[in-house]
Amino acid sequence: RLLLLAPSALSCDFDNCDVPDFGSCGNACCKLTLTVPTSTSATMELLNATITASGPDGLYAPMMTAEGTLTFADLRPYGKAVDYIGQTEHTTANGLYVDTVNFNLAPTSTGGTEIKAFSISQIAGAYGDDGQNFYNIVNLLTSLDFGDGQVGVEEFVR
Repeated sequence: RLLLLAPSALSCDFDNCDVPDFGSCGNACCKLTLTVPTSTSATMELLNATITASGPDGLYAPMMTAEGTLTFADLRPYGKAVDYIGQTEHTTANGLYVDTVNFNLAPTSTGGTEIKAFSISQIAGAYGDDGQNFYNIVNLLTSLDFGDGQVGVEEFVR
C-alpha cells in the first residue's frame, strides 16, 4: 500500500526535475545564475509579465515587495550592485507544496543581465525535493526569449 502512495506524493514529475537537493540550505533549495543579453529593465519586464500571468505551467504567483510593487522592486535609485530584486511563489503540480523563488538582476559590462535565482522549499523538513527547486527556476527561465532565443538548461551556472 505504501508503494502505491509514494509516487503520488512526489512534488516534481516533469523534465528538469532530475537535480534533487538534499538539504544544502538546511532545507531543500537551489541557486542558479544565468547571463542574458537583454538589459535589466527588459529582463525584469519579461519576468514580471510571465510571473503575473502565472508562468509557463500556470503555478507561479507574484508577490508584493517591501517597496509596494508586484514581483520586482527597482533598486537603481539606491546605487546598489543589483538593479532589481524580486520574488514569486511556485505551487507544485500536485498542489501540496509551495516554494519561494527569489531573483536579483544585475547589469553586466556588455549591457546584459546576470540573473541570480534562488528557490527554497517552504515546508519544513524538505531534505530531498525531488528536483522541484531546480525545476522552479529552470522551467520559468527556459520558457522566455531574451532576444536570442530561449535558453537551454546547459547555460545555467550552479
